[in-house]
Amino acid sequence: MIRPLLTRLQSGPLWWGQCLLCRQDCHEAPLLCRHCRADLPVLDHYCPGCARALPLAGVRCGHCQRRPPPWQRMQVVAPFAPPFSRLVHDLKYHGRLLNGRLLGQLLAERLAPPWPEAVLPVPLHWWRRLRRGHNQAEEIARGLQQTLPLKVDRRLLRRIRATPSQTRLSRAERRRNLTGAFVVGASRYRHVALLDDVITTGATMTELTRLLRARGVEWVEVWAVCRTLEH
Repeated sequence: MIRPLLTRLQSGPLWWGQCLLCRQDCHEAPLLCRHCRADLPVLDHYCPGCARALPLAGVRCGHCQRRPPPWQRMQVVAPFAPPFSRLVHDLKYHGRLLNGRLLGQLLAERLAPPWPEAVLPVPLHWWRRLRRGHNQAEEIARGLQQTLPLKVDRRLLRRIRATPSQTRLSRAERRRNLTGAFVVGASRYRHVALLDDVITTGATMTELTRLLRARGVEWVEVWAVCRTLEH
C-alpha cells in the first residue's frame, strides 16, 4: 500500500507549473512547454492498419493490404523514441503518474472520429498491478478523458494469468504467451477502442480483439501513445 501512495504523492500539486521534459516554467501550456511540444517527433503519416510510417496519409501499407489486421483502425501519436520512451518508462516503472496525464492528452489531440462507445485500457494482472501500484494504460486513459468526453470501461477486460514479460519475446512467442491470459465480460458494445502505452508486435491487441469479436463487438480499434520503430 505504501508504493501506490508514494506514486500518487509524486503526481501532486508540487509538480504543476513545470514542463515534464525540461522542468522549465510552462504556465501558458500545462505539463509541456511550447518549445518541448514543438520538438515532439510525432507521426504525421502512417498506415491506419499497423501505424507503420508512410509518405502519404490515409493509405494502407502493402503488408496490411495483403494481411489485414483483425482490428479496423490503429491510431498512435509517435514512434517509441525519445522523449516519448522516457515519458513511458518513467510512468511505467517509476510511478510518474503525471506523465500518463500528459500522454493521454497528447493522444487525444491526435485521435479522429468516429468515437467508440467505450475505451478499454489493456489490463494488468492483479499481482503486477499491486507491485507497480498502477496500470499505465489506465493513467493514460485519465489524461485522455480530460480532453475527450469518452467513456472508459475498466471492468470489461481482465487479465487472469500472470504471463512473463513480453519484452524479449518474438512475435510467435508473444502469441503463445498470451493464450488464456485474458477474459472479456458480457458486452453490449458494438464499437470499442483498446488503449495501451506502446504497440510492438500487436500480439496483445490481436488476442483481445479476437475475444471481443467473440462477444459480439463489431468494430475494434487500437489506440496507443507509441509504435515501436521495428515491427
